[in-house]
Amino acid sequence: MKILYLLSRIEKSGVTLHALDLAKGLVDQGHELIIITGGITDKNNSYLVDILNDFERLGNEVKVFKTPKGNIVNRAVTSFFSILQILRWIQNAKADVIHSQSPYMTFLPWLLRKKYVTTVHNVQLIKNIKYKNPTKLIAISRESKDYAIEELGASRETIDIVCHGVSKRYADVVSNDEKNLLRTKYEIPENHIIIGYVGRITREKGLDILINAIEEYLSDNQAEKIHLIFLGDYWTSADQRWLNEIIAESEIKEQISIVPFQDPKPFYQIFDIFVLPSYSEAFGLVSIEAMMSDCCTIRTDTNGALDQIVHGKDGFIFETGNSHELAQILGQIIQDSSFRATVAKNGKIKTLKNFTIEAMTSKTVETYQKIM
Repeated sequence: MKILYLLSRIEKSGVTLHALDLAKGLVDQGHELIIITGGITDKNNSYLVDILNDFERLGNEVKVFKTPKGNIVNRAVTSFFSILQILRWIQNAKADVIHSQSPYMTFLPWLLRKKYVTTVHNVQLIKNIKYKNPTKLIAISRESKDYAIEELGASRETIDIVCHGVSKRYADVVSNDEKNLLRTKYEIPENHIIIGYVGRITREKGLDILINAIEEYLSDNQAEKIHLIFLGDYWTSADQRWLNEIIAESEIKEQISIVPFQDPKPFYQIFDIFVLPSYSEAFGLVSIEAMMSDCCTIRTDTNGALDQIVHGKDGFIFETGNSHELAQILGQIIQDSSFRATVAKNGKIKTLKNFTIEAMTSKTVETYQKIM
């Protein structure tokens, strides 16, 4: 099958990473991929350069169009000629399937009256002249399906739910030597319950809720056993000031470590418990990574939670912003390590069955076949 991707930009976003993971899955299954993109947002950013190189290393054909810059006249002229170029590329590709990973590029195959697929990655998408409902729409969660129907006007029968997947490498066991090196490097204490978070550090990620749950609602006996690790980079200097002020005033400030973002895989296996306390999520892929790593996982009831977790069986879900409810869950699984291990094991089994790149790719191909 020849598949044509429309991807507006290659940037630091879940859309880009999902597109790359799916590209890997499609190539592994023997499909041919052509990518039309506006390229990387920052040519000096080695991380983005590596992602573009990854697309090309897979053997994909990558076509880069010019993106609008400068004054309004220059932007208009560039946009006009880029649209013409993209339309020619689409026509000449003679693809079996067109997949607009960027919903705001759906007007392009629509203009050519071709069948196409798009993915609704989040529930902040605003319908405008550039968005056209597709032949088939992929929603990544129950919430994004409801949003597509209620806000974007999509027909229920055109929507398939295909949850994101992650690499099965997260299930591989990390050696004790590697874990001990990280413990030493970042002064992670032994004989403590390690509670971890992975992701960018911003207010919307709710780290204050996690800190408050421990210092306000757990018993002193339980709280003193805990050490927190926040693995991530600050999104802005204001976010850094915000968290530093909270930690400085916290009763547990000596029990909190902030580690610069890096490959989270070995950290998940150092964590006894993973918590995603976000106020907002598109899907919450880090929860899947943690579950696959055999880490007992707790997250808020934001987008993706009900697709990922059966509460109390393979993970836990708490009400967004509710420190007291989070503390109740933490208290239960800190007290009962056997229950914690059982939930973690169930989570790993579930993710290996339902949330791998292979599973995501197969379900996506099923959607493609429906429009061929």
